[in-house]
Amino acid sequence: MADVTMSIEEYESLMSMIRGDNQAIPDEENSNWAPTPKKQRKVSKYSRQFGKELKKLKALHPRTKITQLMKRAHRATRQSLKK
Repeated sequence: MADVTMSIEEYESLMSMIRGDNQAIPDEENSNWAPTPKKQRKVSKYSRQFGKELKKLKALHPRTKITQLMKRAHRATRQSLKK
């Protein structure tokens, strides 16, 4: 087996890549290196409608427990999407 040695900078760069740090030290030849931004997830039709229903209920019943309102919002959402 060949004896492989790393410099301190190479070791730190490798460890930061393993840990998933976005501040990994770029190589000299990759001077325009930048972390890729996270891809936004598409909000489903159900989630959008659920949010609207929950806001309506929260405005009408501000002191009611959120768990009760969520149950009502879930029922209302299914009913509205059923049409």
